[in-house]
Amino acid sequence: MPKTILQLVKNYKGSYPLLDAMVPSNGEKLRTVVCYLRGKPDGKNSIENLADRCIYLELDKKAVRGTKLSTVRAIAKLIDEESVDLLVCQLRRTITMGVWAAILARRSPRTLGVLHGIVNGRVSGSRRLLNWFIFKRLTKLVCVSKTCANDLITMNWQLDPAKVLAIQNGIDPTPFLEAQNTEAQAEASRQHLFGEQLAGKRLFGTVGRLSEVKNYRRFIESFALASRSVENIGLVIIGSGPLEQELKDLVTLLNINEQVVFLGYRKDITTLLQNIDIFALPSLREGISLALLEAMASGLPVLTSNRGGMKEVVSDSSCGWLIDPECSQSMAEVITLIARETPEQLATIGENARQRVLANFHAERMSSDYEKLYGALLDEH
Repeated sequence: MPKTILQLVKNYKGSYPLLDAMVPSNGEKLRTVVCYLRGKPDGKNSIENLADRCIYLELDKKAVRGTKLSTVRAIAKLIDEESVDLLVCQLRRTITMGVWAAILARRSPRTLGVLHGIVNGRVSGSRRLLNWFIFKRLTKLVCVSKTCANDLITMNWQLDPAKVLAIQNGIDPTPFLEAQNTEAQAEASRQHLFGEQLAGKRLFGTVGRLSEVKNYRRFIESFALASRSVENIGLVIIGSGPLEQELKDLVTLLNINEQVVFLGYRKDITTLLQNIDIFALPSLREGISLALLEAMASGLPVLTSNRGGMKEVVSDSSCGWLIDPECSQSMAEVITLIARETPEQLATIGENARQRVLANFHAERMSSDYEKLYGALLDEH
């Protein structure tokens, strides 16, 4: 009889490749149930074709917290009804609810927590106390980068290092391995995608939520500094978020409107990546960014921060450039340096980046790591 794994997820916002990769392929030995606490089914969730059962509790936002007893009881009931052997809790808040539910349930499943982001260096005393209580009751705690795992051990009280492990994120690179456009096709596509003013420039591009942690304000200032030395550069910003208008105002203030375009939220990321020259991710902190992996799989050289999971992905200068995200002057100098590289030099660095993703950050490796972990925990159980 197969053992049952319950994947507990805070919110359904559409298909999520990372979660898909965490569903084991061995259906004869492992049965997977996925439970979303919030969100409604839309018929487009790819995990429904991978899991044995998919449940949407459709709770409101206030119900999704560790102190909500009715939610904890609902999870505990599900653990018993589905005869759960291993409870996998995705994200910090869900970990807390999952631990309480496992205590209340009649069954005693092994409990695994998965933290998707990088840990912030500032943790309050009350949070450390709660973490001490919760983490003590987890069987294992997975982080998506080695840096996150090390930070977690350092920042929390009496957290056993043997309980914490890193399984680095991975992607399916297939959609990003398409051949690059010819020069003439690229110019025509760029004009269509980004406007005539950027069509012939060396294009830096970035994809992400326009929020403080992504550090776009400082990067735009650095780009403006670099543009005083090299004129033939452009910047494409893909994404939306709370800082969007502020960043647009900053571009106007710095008088670089003709060199910067904001595209907002887009679904055609594969096409957009094929039409830029360098991918930039200047974040102050990240776990392992899927956007960074996708850009590298597309054959793009990358400029990214020397922090967190970003430095784990790039590792050395053969794939791109690591920068101090809090120093505008040094970022500007690197942008200027990149702008003066030949197309052949950029192509070589981009190919190195692609090969690094294929060798180390493939979704198949990630899936295999999780499946081995599930098997080891269930065998111990």
